[in-house]
Amino acid sequence: MPPPLSRKTRLGLGFSLFRQFVYDINRNFSIEHCITKLGFTLAEVLITLGIIGIIAAMTLPSLLANYKKQEIATRLSKAYSTLLNAIRMSESHNGEMRIWPQGESLDVDEFWTKYLNPYLSGAKLCDTCRTCGYPKDCTNVIWSSKWTGDGGTWSLESSSSRLLFQLSDGTVIFFPKNSMNSYGNPTFVNSLFIDVNGSLGPNESCKDVFFFERDYQKGSISAPKGDCSLNKKYCTNEIISNGWKIPEDYPCKL
Repeated sequence: MPPPLSRKTRLGLGFSLFRQFVYDINRNFSIEHCITKLGFTLAEVLITLGIIGIIAAMTLPSLLANYKKQEIATRLSKAYSTLLNAIRMSESHNGEMRIWPQGESLDVDEFWTKYLNPYLSGAKLCDTCRTCGYPKDCTNVIWSSKWTGDGGTWSLESSSSRLLFQLSDGTVIFFPKNSMNSYGNPTFVNSLFIDVNGSLGPNESCKDVFFFERDYQKGSISAPKGDCSLNKKYCTNEIISNGWKIPEDYPCKL
C-alpha cells in the first residue's frame, strides 16, 4: 500500500486540477470555440450578444421596479404588524391604548419606557429626526412636508404629543401620543406615519412614508380610505386593500 500523500502534495494536485478545469471552460465556451467548433461566424455571435443586451435593457428596468414595489410593500406590512403586536402586548400589561396617559401627565421618556420600548426589540427613541439618521435639513418645513405629505404640519421629533422612534431594521415610526390643550382638555392626535426604510430615502409620503390613523375610541390603527391621486394619506389603504401589494395603477411613481 503506497504511503499517504502529504498535505502539500494534495494541495498541489487540487490546484492543478482546478487550473485545468478553468482552462477547459475558457477553451470550450470562448467566442473562438463558438466560431470554429459550432460553426457560428463572428458576426452571428456578435449579433446574438447584441440581441441579448437589448432584451436585458428592455426588461431589467421593469424587473427592478417590480422588485422595489414588492420590497416597499413587504417592509410596510412588517412594520405595521410589528407595531400592532407591540401595542397588543403592551395593552395586556398596561390596559387598553385608549386610556394611556395624556399630555404632561407622563413625559416622553416615561411613556416610551413603559408603553412601547419593552415590546419593540432593538428599537430606539429619537429626540429629533436627526437622531434617527435623517439629514440636517429634516427640521425645516419643506423637508417635513414631503415626509408627511400634509404641508409640513408636523415637526419630526419626540414631544408631549408624539414619539419618533426607529425599529431595529431602520424603519422610523411617528407615533401620536394623547395630548392636552392649553385648557387642560384632551387633544387626540390621530396622525401616525411609518417610513419603511428610514433615512435611506426618498423620504416622501406615498413612496416610502405611509400614513395611518390612530383611533382613540376603538384603540385601533388603520389606513383611511380615499383617492390616493388627490391626497397622499389615502395611498396606504390602496396597498392594504390590494393584499399588501402596490397596485399597477398606483399614482405615486416609485
